[in-house]
Amino acid sequence: MARSITFFLLVLAFLLATLSTFPAVQAQEPVPKTLDELKARLESEMQRQHVAGMMLAIVDKDSVRFSGGLGLSDMGKRTPVTQRQLFRAASITKTFIALSILDLVKEKKLRGTTKLSDIAPEIPFENKWETSNPVTIEMLLEHTTGFSDKSPFEEYNFTGKPVTGIGSVAVFGKFMKSRWKPGERHSYSSVNYAILDYIIGKVSSKPTSEYLRTKVFTPLQMPDANIAMTSDGSAKYSKGYVWKDDHFQLVPHQPAFNPGYSSLNVSALDFAFALKAYLNDWKTHSGPFLSEKFLNESETPHTYLSARAGLMNTYGYGNEASDIAGHIFRGHRGAIGGFLSAFLYNRKLGLGYAFAINTHNESFYRYADHLISQFVLQHVQKPVMPVTYPLNKAVAQPFMGYYKLSNPSQLYTGFFESLTNTIKVEQVGNELSVQILGRGSMKWQAAEAAGIRYKSLHAASPQILFLKDTEGNHVIVDGTLYFEKTTAFAAWSSLLGFAVSVLFLVSTLFFLLINLLLFVAGKIPRCVLVTRFSPALVTTGSLLILWSASQLFDHMREASSTDWLFMMWGAGKYLFAAGTLLVLYILSVKWRTFSSKGLKGYLVMVAISACYLFFIFVSSNWYY
Repeated sequence: MARSITFFLLVLAFLLATLSTFPAVQAQEPVPKTLDELKARLESEMQRQHVAGMMLAIVDKDSVRFSGGLGLSDMGKRTPVTQRQLFRAASITKTFIALSILDLVKEKKLRGTTKLSDIAPEIPFENKWETSNPVTIEMLLEHTTGFSDKSPFEEYNFTGKPVTGIGSVAVFGKFMKSRWKPGERHSYSSVNYAILDYIIGKVSSKPTSEYLRTKVFTPLQMPDANIAMTSDGSAKYSKGYVWKDDHFQLVPHQPAFNPGYSSLNVSALDFAFALKAYLNDWKTHSGPFLSEKFLNESETPHTYLSARAGLMNTYGYGNEASDIAGHIFRGHRGAIGGFLSAFLYNRKLGLGYAFAINTHNESFYRYADHLISQFVLQHVQKPVMPVTYPLNKAVAQPFMGYYKLSNPSQLYTGFFESLTNTIKVEQVGNELSVQILGRGSMKWQAAEAAGIRYKSLHAASPQILFLKDTEGNHVIVDGTLYFEKTTAFAAWSSLLGFAVSVLFLVSTLFFLLINLLLFVAGKIPRCVLVTRFSPALVTTGSLLILWSASQLFDHMREASSTDWLFMMWGAGKYLFAAGTLLVLYILSVKWRTFSSKGLKGYLVMVAISACYLFFIFVSSNWYY
């Protein structure tokens, strides 16, 4: 959910001249030396930041160092969090869905290369490259299908009726269209895991919930975990909250349309045993789970261009890499109404931790993640920074120039994601200077003599590759971000064109105000006022769109219905379209009646701006 919301709000964020990003952690505090000190610090911050409860598991290879809870699971009944309390873990569900798929592979009922069209031809997806680049199971696992992520409007099922079978996938039909060759680039989409959930049920002839329980949760010794989409009302399920208007507001346990991407309910004890199994190469007291070979497979990206070029610290089978203080931890994170969670481990260090909070508070989540990771790593030697090399200018030179982000996640805001992530790469001495147009700059250093692999200035590992795609085009990959080369004209014209268009639309409000004053003063007749009111309709539509987008995040945090926002968004986009057509009509019909060349020029610029933005909305599937 977190990724989906962030990308959808990029429309608003760009107009505020910055992307929505998490602020940096506050000034360094002393690392907690003992578990008691860690818990005390967390509890103190929970009170300060109004977080109701938290579950926590800290594990090393040989033991569970802590498995338990802090604070309250139910504010009304004052029920304390225990190690058996169930918290919603959202996208961490994907990690365990992937394990079910691997179990089916082990049973020879599936292969990673199995085509989606072969195993489930009834799924209504589109891929114009299906003959040469078919969508496969491993592409679904690694988010390389090219499918868009669901929008926030499809985050929860507010209908009150469960959607099962093919219906739980078909609800995402408009997002299941490959936007580029499958297997080329990563683009996170929960839709992929809705499809995998359906495939598990079809191939195993069992509900996914049952398959997970018997084939994954039980072997990993996770006694409480389930993927029930609703709470049974018992005290074992923690309540979810947001802090609003000086009190804890209850967040309902709102179900998703499909359990495969966000429905995991898990306890601290579940997380502790699962982490311990991972740190011991999936060997448990009751025997091995799958095999170390499958564990390695789950951690290894296979399908996308950068993976084939050797970039391994990215997203595998429902398993992503995170750089924590220079150490690569694997696992997953999750966010859903009322809850935030993390499940992270490092097999090389033999260390892992997981936690979840039952109050949707991003600031505390970041604080807790930082503090817990510091505690876990306090006796681990800091990693040695990778060696840097002189810039291989001959190899680097063809890659210099402008690039745009070309693997946006969202269907509706893909243009804005690319627009706000357009970069210029140029050589400056023995480094590469990377300017993010309109947002700042950074430095890249060569991480090998060949001139293909690079690292950010203070990064502990190289995550940047200079590559060519299958058609010989220059691309740059930074982790899972995929940039295609473009021209200076295309880069700047898109940015400036959008900015100028927005400024002209904003100006229509002042234009209307001036004409209202002129009308009141008797300087212009009513018929002229009506004509000059029309440009403001376009801006009014834009404001409705922005207002509905600005409210989405709170609705996602609170798991409250988005029907009203969807109506406002729809009204805004159709008012925008109607206003654009009206401006064009008035220009064509009234052109000769405008005596002022300045007025003509202004209205022409407003019309061009509206048409430009309308084209963007249409190409971004807003009217689909």
